[in-house]
Amino acid sequence: MGNQQITRAESLRSPAGGCDSLNSYGSGKSHFLKALSYLLANIKAEDADGHERCAADFFDENKLHDPMIRADIAKAVQEPADVILFNIDSKASSNDAGNPILNVFLRVFNEYQGFSGDHPHIAHMERHLAQRGVLERFKTAFQESSGMVWEEERDGYQFYQDDIEEAISQALELSPEAAHRWFEQSEEAFSVSVENFCRWVNEYLNDQSPTRRMVFMVDEVGQFIGSNTRLMLTLQTLTENLGTICGGRAWIVVTSQADMDAVLGEMTAAKANDFSKIAGRFKTRLSLSSSNSDEVIRRRLLAKTPAAREELSGVFAD
Repeated sequence: MGNQQITRAESLRSPAGGCDSLNSYGSGKSHFLKALSYLLANIKAEDADGHERCAADFFDENKLHDPMIRADIAKAVQEPADVILFNIDSKASSNDAGNPILNVFLRVFNEYQGFSGDHPHIAHMERHLAQRGVLERFKTAFQESSGMVWEEERDGYQFYQDDIEEAISQALELSPEAAHRWFEQSEEAFSVSVENFCRWVNEYLNDQSPTRRMVFMVDEVGQFIGSNTRLMLTLQTLTENLGTICGGRAWIVVTSQADMDAVLGEMTAAKANDFSKIAGRFKTRLSLSSSNSDEVIRRRLLAKTPAAREELSGVFAD
């Protein structure tokens, strides 16, 4: 696996991990990404007969005629993987102006672990408590003090400062004064960098089995980045640091509508050079053929089942 970027033209993979990108309207890149996420996580689902099966099992029964591909699928699901699939634009916030790509990655990573997604300093507090093995004790103490469930009220943490400090004091066995200082300084002292984020991912993986992997699958990153070279640089840095700090255990897969060559052709020489530095990290290239928009609308959106077609024919005749 690796960090991957998928476009119609190509998929690029970095030496440290990789990144994939898919292209063009109607090429099925989002569908492909979702299917790939199910496969890598090897989730369980019910088949048409109501039997529960793993995702890899759905590729049996004559769906694949190439034994090499089937062997690759079997190999891909041999080791456990944490897969985080998300549309980057839908996860972005107006508060992400400073470093939007990094903030979105941190948000989805925190949410995946069950931590606060909207308040990174609160999530960092939860991460610290979890690493100390006292997160559940904190939640219990908070509920006893406030009468509220922590996960339901943490977004309004400002209204529960006394209860939070009391819970911190009990969980970490601190004096009320120390708990107050600790919580007061938590938001002001919190900062995030690409290196810190990658280190947190690595700490998470180190708490899992040695063979476990984490895969971030990001849909529509091309539209989100556009020609913003600063965002491109952040993606490049994030990809490189995840590969090195996590020792190849963390991967990024992204999709983009833009044909790579077309994008480079429309850029100025300086921007094209910046973009080519990122492309150089992703050397394995895939191809997805696009469909005409009228075919997408006619066959995928407007096509009817035989029963519905017969009923609509009667309505039309009347």
